[in-house]
Amino acid sequence: MPHLMFVYGTLKRGFVNHADHLAEAEFIDQGRTCDAYPLVLHGQDFRPVLVEVKGQGHQVMGELYRVDNQTLDALDRLERINDHDGYRRRRLAIIDRQEQQHSAWVYMKPSAWVEDVRSELMESYDDDHHRV
Repeated sequence: MPHLMFVYGTLKRGFVNHADHLAEAEFIDQGRTCDAYPLVLHGQDFRPVLVEVKGQGHQVMGELYRVDNQTLDALDRLERINDHDGYRRRRLAIIDRQEQQHSAWVYMKPSAWVEDVRSELMESYDDDHHRV
């Protein structure tokens, strides 16, 4: 069964985790979250994190993919779903470039899990020194 996945950080094209995890997935379009959320760099390695606080921050820009069950399972392992320092997978409304709305999985963290913020709120994760 295919799933829609919205990625905003290191899983995007040109970033470190894309080739190993989404290179074979079907790219649908660029998009943005319908609602505003905080996107920040977190921790000593400056990881991009989308924080589960609806209505704060920006509509976050990213990429929309269609993935199969095997890819979704591999992404869940990569993002350490529900570990204390891992992510939670949530469904969010995403708008593509044609203004069509989609329901897609997104990896997020509760605000209590994001203690070491290293940036201002961002609309998009596009820092060149994190690219491969």
